[in-house]
Amino acid sequence: MSSWRKYSIILLTLLILAPVFCNFSMVNAGEIPDEQKNWKWEPYGPRVDTYLMPIYLDYDAQLMAFKKGEIDTSFIQAARVDEVKDDPNIYLLSYQTFNLQFLGINTALYPWNYTAIRQAVAHLIDRDWIVREIYHGFGYPVDAPIPPAFGDWSNPNVTSYAYSKELAKKVLLDAGFTYDEAAGKWYDPSGREIPEFYVQVPPAEQAPWLYQEAQHIVEDANDIGLPLKVEAIEFQALVSQIYSRTFKSFILYLGWGRQPTLAYELFRTGGSWNFWGISDPELDEWLEKFYFTTDMDEAKQWLWKVQERIAEILPYIPIYMGRGNVGFRTDIAGVVLLQPLGGQSYLTILDVHHIGLPFGGSYREPLGSDPRTLNVFTAITGDELDVIGNILESLFIAHPDQVSDDLPWLAKSWTMEEIEINGSKATKITFYLFDNVTWHDGVKFTARDVAFTWDFIKEKKPTQQYAMVFEKMIKTEVVDDYTVAAYINGTSWTYLYDLNVLIVPEHIWGNETLLEEHGGWEKWDPSKVPHPTVEGLTCLIGTGPYIFAERKPGEYILLKWNYNYWRRHPGKSLSLTFTSTESLYAGDVLDVSATVQDYTGSPATNATVLVEILQDDSVVKSVSATHTGEGVYTASVDTGDLSGTYTVRVTASAEILGYTFTKSAEASLTVKPAYEKYLPHIIVVAVIIVIVVIVVALRRR
Repeated sequence: MSSWRKYSIILLTLLILAPVFCNFSMVNAGEIPDEQKNWKWEPYGPRVDTYLMPIYLDYDAQLMAFKKGEIDTSFIQAARVDEVKDDPNIYLLSYQTFNLQFLGINTALYPWNYTAIRQAVAHLIDRDWIVREIYHGFGYPVDAPIPPAFGDWSNPNVTSYAYSKELAKKVLLDAGFTYDEAAGKWYDPSGREIPEFYVQVPPAEQAPWLYQEAQHIVEDANDIGLPLKVEAIEFQALVSQIYSRTFKSFILYLGWGRQPTLAYELFRTGGSWNFWGISDPELDEWLEKFYFTTDMDEAKQWLWKVQERIAEILPYIPIYMGRGNVGFRTDIAGVVLLQPLGGQSYLTILDVHHIGLPFGGSYREPLGSDPRTLNVFTAITGDELDVIGNILESLFIAHPDQVSDDLPWLAKSWTMEEIEINGSKATKITFYLFDNVTWHDGVKFTARDVAFTWDFIKEKKPTQQYAMVFEKMIKTEVVDDYTVAAYINGTSWTYLYDLNVLIVPEHIWGNETLLEEHGGWEKWDPSKVPHPTVEGLTCLIGTGPYIFAERKPGEYILLKWNYNYWRRHPGKSLSLTFTSTESLYAGDVLDVSATVQDYTGSPATNATVLVEILQDDSVVKSVSATHTGEGVYTASVDTGDLSGTYTVRVTASAEILGYTFTKSAEASLTVKPAYEKYLPHIIVVAVIIVIVVIVVALRRR
């Protein structure tokens, strides 16, 4: 489950923590448990002890594991909803996702370099059939390059390409292509025969719906003589080709962030996500105006013009916007949905738990591919970033009550100022950080880590995080340990969001010797390199709720909860109750009985329990308690030399999963002088004596 993802290439349309705008609905399934229905999000955790991410390259195997209860959640292909919708142990959520499925094209590769070829293929994509037959109605056909989920950022009036084989042929003929009916061959305007060219998708066993979709497009192309073919290629191998710009064309999903800033990198010349290789000076001009204005309405106007051009030249062809179906076992609660209702919030990774076990246990969420790297600067797929996003954190996240709003995270607040530098307009963005955050290895998180991350991105230009804000960044400034500022040339509404990257530890990523020993910043995978000073850790450390624990390639990735997490749930500790007398006389024995449980509610039978008597914050007596069974510990304290008001403090310490937990509880104690214990008897005797004396005296009279 992704903790964070700005945008990514993804294989599957999942309900993973990507921000989404959604129409939410239920399909028939088991009842949503009351604990989930009534859940109110909490910004601390995590509640579970381990986060297991099993790898299922074969979807049938994943679905079977989910139905058996071997994993706690799974996306459900539209064609497979009927297999689970009546299962009383599963509940389903169905919603419009923020992910766009598209046909991405290498426009430098023949014959894809012809706009007419791309436009013809666009006419051969039967979006309605795809949504109806492959996705069983769980989707929305899309023509606009910016998904309609963005609301008025999306231009509904762009050129559309109706499904029509005749229109596909007409586009080619109008562009100067010729067709030899007898030979069944197409020739480009120069007379060159069109050779076989390809749509690349993962193999049928990995993504059967994509393979079926590609086959349908290819069959229609073949019907009009175009020698288009399907090339099956393993997902990670395809991603590598995309990353190196050696792909042919592919059908996958693009996971967008909350703001359409990605358009700037997708379509401008040299953009970090311009895999298609397009270069258009006028388009670049419009993108600059879209990106660098501070007027949101003006930005939307320019983005509309950008979409009009993209819809004509088609570096990628939008197909549909997904409607995802995600299942959960009915013992799962704590899933935090973003408002308006839809995708899971980042807070789900903190709040999710098993009903009846509010703390502890394991949450099991599958990966649809085996991550090729867990290097945050070279990771590009949703699965890779889902793992990393549980470990590293960003400055702010989407507010769960309104996805368009921001919830402070590593930064407690920030300011944006328009300033002037050397006579030119510039922007100063200052972040004020929380001061109680530590890295997994115990090193304090400070403003230097944030400044280092920004400077690293500016220098290295990694695809996943690089945005124009870093190219325009004049300098970073560490004001103090918990205040950091970025000075950026020009003004733009996008700067704040593009600076909100996952923050890495300077003491690891700034260790040039360490990086060079393991292939350099682009080639190393920090999860495979032991931490230089802390045994048991790797170099993949963050400030997040989970610590990288283990990876078995092709099988699973295991994360364990961060005991020292700065937003650790206050309830994830020992439970301690004890009973003792509130008042006694000096010399009486004080009996103390303490009950200790771990955070799962089980008796803590291995605890060390200390009973202390304090006066004026100083310990005057101390006794170790003895375990008598079932987490009950007893102790007896001699009070012979005590007198006055005291505090009884009981402290329990126990080791759970390698971590030592300590819990204390206190009560008041009054120790009265021993003579007061016999005072009532003395008084009675004295009274009797007085009475006797009086009686004797009266008789003598």
